[in-house]
Amino acid sequence: MELKNKKIMILGAGKYQTPLINKAKEMNLEVHVCSISGNYPGIPFASFFHEVDISVPKKILALAKKLDIDGIITTATDVCLESIGLVVEKLNLSGTNHTNSIACLNKSKMKERFFKNDVPTPKYSTCEEIEHVIHFFNNSESHCVLKPVDSSGSRGVHKVENINDIEFAFLEAQKFSKSKNIIIEEWVEGEEFGAQVVVLDNKVVMLILHSDLTTPPPHRIPIAHGCPHYNERELLSPVTECITKAINSLGINNTICNVDLILTDEGPQIIEVTSRMGGTYLPEICGNYWGIDMYKLAIEISLGIKPIIPIRPTGKTNAAHKLIINRLGTISKYGQMSDKYSWDLWFKEGDGLPSGNNFREIGYVQVFGTDPARVLNEASNAAKLFQDTSTISGDNQ
Repeated sequence: MELKNKKIMILGAGKYQTPLINKAKEMNLEVHVCSISGNYPGIPFASFFHEVDISVPKKILALAKKLDIDGIITTATDVCLESIGLVVEKLNLSGTNHTNSIACLNKSKMKERFFKNDVPTPKYSTCEEIEHVIHFFNNSESHCVLKPVDSSGSRGVHKVENINDIEFAFLEAQKFSKSKNIIIEEWVEGEEFGAQVVVLDNKVVMLILHSDLTTPPPHRIPIAHGCPHYNERELLSPVTECITKAINSLGINNTICNVDLILTDEGPQIIEVTSRMGGTYLPEICGNYWGIDMYKLAIEISLGIKPIIPIRPTGKTNAAHKLIINRLGTISKYGQMSDKYSWDLWFKEGDGLPSGNNFREIGYVQVFGTDPARVLNEASNAAKLFQDTSTISGDNQ
């Protein structure tokens, strides 16, 4: 298919959408980037930039109709999934329809579909009142976790270990929910891991398992990934079964989707599934192992192109870890960086770190090798050494 002059709309212009924007331009597409205004790194690379709130479906649909686009896509963010679903449905584009996109965005609707279709997932309940939360907690066999039903990432997520934690966790979860509804889940212990899954014509045609490292509970924010998963051979069959059930229950179609799982004593369980590709360098990590360009693959699928899917990986075992500075100030000197590894830094020495929370991501380190567990461990150690030896002046801890 001739791609020149094909119009693609990319929702979001953050650091995880920037590679998608650049790849679309490299493919000679007419690239329309949508985002609210701000210091977002993808905006300068946009062929055409449209200042619009990507979480408002009607505004995105109106713009998509005006531009007469051929495809719509995002990566690493859930806030625009409903917008994508509406455009896909109304303009008959490749992707997941409106109703099913909402189910990928709303945790309550997602869990409801999982339970109706026997998808292994932690027990849950949707709650509007704190009394409902207390009742679920008192009847639970484990600790619990409270989440806003309609917030992405780990915003408003809190672990509850005793009844005195409930009021704070409930109010925090509501703070990040537009609907003020939350879900409470039983806390499940086990190894967290994930998958990037290619779905074409309602069939899972490619499943890439990856290992995850996260921050400690309760938020479990991803900070590193490795591919392949070190236990891929044993996990692939049971994981494929439960992921296929989950994707079918949600009606996800013609996309690369991101899946979060946890390995329990009873086997793998699904935490969440979303109808877009993952962030935290997952396209790079998984693509490097399989020997494919995940951004190009995702763009082709969004344009209705049926890509050639490789039978087996032809790339290299690798892992990447976020570089995080938990102090506010100016970068006087970067820490130790071994030339054995690949480093991607988003700031220069002398730059001031952005204000905000104490989780300031400034880049990542990537490690290649032959042993999946070893490369993930090396990436983690390299990131820690870098962070510990970096000099930040004017610290305000």
